[in-house]
Amino acid sequence: MSPDKTNILIINGSLRGDKGNSQALAEQARSLIAARPGAAAEILPLAGLQARVEVVYRQLCGYDGFLVISGVYWNSWSSPLQRFLEVATAFELSPAFWGKPVACAVSMDSVGGSDVAARLHAAFSGLGCWCPPCATLVLSRVGQEAIKASEGKANNPNDDVWRPDDLEIIVANLVTAAAKDRSVWQQWPHLGLKSAKGDWPSQGPLDLGAPVFLP
Repeated sequence: MSPDKTNILIINGSLRGDKGNSQALAEQARSLIAARPGAAAEILPLAGLQARVEVVYRQLCGYDGFLVISGVYWNSWSSPLQRFLEVATAFELSPAFWGKPVACAVSMDSVGGSDVAARLHAAFSGLGCWCPPCATLVLSRVGQEAIKASEGKANNPNDDVWRPDDLEIIVANLVTAAAKDRSVWQQWPHLGLKSAKGDWPSQGPLDLGAPVFLP
């Protein structure tokens, strides 16, 4: 992380960790960000995350924006990404997330990706982030095959199907947004939860002190 650059954290929520479609997108995004003047990026694979909660919190605080990447698993994001959101609930509206832009890139076989991306934006908005324009990319195996099948045709009906090259637009808008002044936003009142302590709780019970109101 460079103190004189706009720093983006690429959150790889894939079940495969540093392999597969999400990692390929993460590495492409990191290269695109590094090629932009005054910008830098790191990748955080969530599968098998081994770090102390306090370290992850400080890491999040040091970044200016986030690119969240996940595959689609039964019409939702991955279990490591779900766990990340659960643990990070205690960081809601804190310097970890407050006023920082977020973009999403989702890969899928054929269906569900747009819904997953929309819900990811909503979840990160609740944590304190915001979404710049054209900050969503949904790539499907079926869509990529359709692009190849109609390549070179006049009036190609698949010219506007999302493709990996569109990640450059997502990255450009995210980096631009990450340089904005965060002090302009207003924060609503909220009841903060207690953060987990120690090693990152990748599994098992998680009690952050939310109210228990049922007998």
